[in-house]
Amino acid sequence: MIDNGINTCPPRRLKIFFWIILGALSVFFAEVVSGSYIFPYFTPWGIIVVCPLYTLHLLVLSYIVFNYGKPTLYSLFIAGALFGMYEAYMTKVIWDPTWGEAMLTVGGIAVAETILLVLFWHTFMAFIIPLFVGENILTSSREIMNESPNKIKQIFKVKKKSYILFVVFILLCGIFQSANSPSPKHSLLSGFSTTAVLMLLIYLWRNKTKGKEYDIKTLLPNKKEFVVLVALLLLQYLFLGFVLRPEALPGLFPQLIVWLIYAGLFILLVFNLSKSGTATLSESIGLPVRFSWTILAIMCLLFPVSSAVSKILLGSFGNVIILIFWFIGGIIGVSILLLSIILLLRSVLFNK
Repeated sequence: MIDNGINTCPPRRLKIFFWIILGALSVFFAEVVSGSYIFPYFTPWGIIVVCPLYTLHLLVLSYIVFNYGKPTLYSLFIAGALFGMYEAYMTKVIWDPTWGEAMLTVGGIAVAETILLVLFWHTFMAFIIPLFVGENILTSSREIMNESPNKIKQIFKVKKKSYILFVVFILLCGIFQSANSPSPKHSLLSGFSTTAVLMLLIYLWRNKTKGKEYDIKTLLPNKKEFVVLVALLLLQYLFLGFVLRPEALPGLFPQLIVWLIYAGLFILLVFNLSKSGTATLSESIGLPVRFSWTILAIMCLLFPVSSAVSKILLGSFGNVIILIFWFIGGIIGVSILLLSIILLLRSVLFNK
């Protein structure tokens, strides 16, 4: 029997390297694409604070999803929303946005900002998409794809549709970054430097693991590692909670609302994980687009170029596109949250 590494336990140093790549993907999609970190990106603050923040959240929450249930859309979404809640006690922007006056506040909570950051941006860009990309490029498993809703599966069944979806997504990422980029030069420097690092990490991974492919669950933390990572994450919450904008910490009532949000999301996560554990897989598929260095290089080239071109051609109109993007993203986030609540209520009231 040939051992190709599937379902075997990888060395810890290899797992840690996998975690670093996942964290880098999370930072890229959440921070670089948003334009929050434009060139030069590799600052001490980025390496010491931002990268560990995203990596620890991603690893802790993905461990919970993969070990206590299945990575369905609802499970990943709620876990991603819990990820996004760091915008409360760490950055405080849920209570006091750093970019200006909140559009609407209820009980001290910036409603629109919370919807966009918690239910859309961090959920998808910091959690679901990095995990999806990491699993498909770095592992042998396709659990996230196979646990996706059938309508999403139908899109990824067809190679042409998959290519179109990837290209549209990368173009949107470029347009989005351009809105916060000071100049086309910054767009190019930021895009090429960050994608080059990602390409290097992926190359080193595939070179190191050639002949052996591990599934994502074996590469994620085990129980002992999970406990250590949780402790590190709590320490980071304490550190940033006290150091980062302590003057923005509100009174008791706004904090109580945040705790109620945490409690609600936790209940939804437990329910969805228990529900996903008993669900049967309707169909198992894989991406029709196989890994290709050429395709990856084209995608990495397309991002900075689309950002720079958008900065030149769209100008202030790019902000209109971003507003539309935010609006659609907010609707998607609220819709998935409401659907998950409806499923919970149906299960409790009607035992369905």
